[in-house]
Amino acid sequence: MKRTPLKKIGKIGKANIEARNKIAEIAEEKGLNYCELGFTGCSKGLFLAPAHRHKRQWYKGSAKLLADFNQWISACTNCHNVIEVNKDLTEGVFEKLRPAKTL
Repeated sequence: MKRTPLKKIGKIGKANIEARNKIAEIAEEKGLNYCELGFTGCSKGLFLAPAHRHKRQWYKGSAKLLADFNQWISACTNCHNVIEVNKDLTEGVFEKLRPAKTL
């Protein structure tokens, strides 16, 4: 079988990697080694990943926006899947845990 070379990482891929590293730093600083949501079926501190306020295309490849603490919540896979498909629930959760800043 012929092997093909790997594709180079593009602008958005690089932004995602940069944001993921920054999110890991923030999570460690804040002690976010648990799921902040705790819905039914929550796996607590297992299989954590950042659940973002908006869909990925909203961030337009901006590492700064992706890593902004107000734009993500530490969530287990189960809880992440619950808010992923329910926009109203996502907005409610973020309003409770990361309220929008008013000037």
